[in-house]
Amino acid sequence: MAYEVFKRTGVRVEEPALSITPSGNVVFNAAATRIFAAAGVKAALLLWDENSNKFAIKATSKTDKNAYAVTLIPGRSSGSLRAKSFLNSVGWKAKQRETLSATWNEKEKMLEITLPSEFITAAVVLESGRRKILVE
Repeated sequence: MAYEVFKRTGVRVEEPALSITPSGNVVFNAAATRIFAAAGVKAALLLWDENSNKFAIKATSKTDKNAYAVTLIPGRSSGSLRAKSFLNSVGWKAKQRETLSATWNEKEKMLEITLPSEFITAAVVLESGRRKILVE
């Protein structure tokens, strides 16, 4: 009887990444989830740098009025947060789930991501300071 090597279908991911779904969920991969769990992240601020299309998820307390709840699945294999209003405000318009690499900034306790410009629609800033997304 000859043995055959079983080919692994999954590997442990060491680099943090997240996926943004068309419905506005931000889903963390296992590596990002492990980082958040180790840092005790249960709530986060969503930060935006329009000039560089950088987006950050920064740890904060649950009592912060601008905090978003971070859900981490037991076993540390997945996590998410709901960010539909944030994504709408920055002009995110991807028609399918997009997976993006992320970088953990230990000093600031935040996950940093650059959003690809092809998924950001043009916007104008109104006198009130609010952004209005221009529909193509």
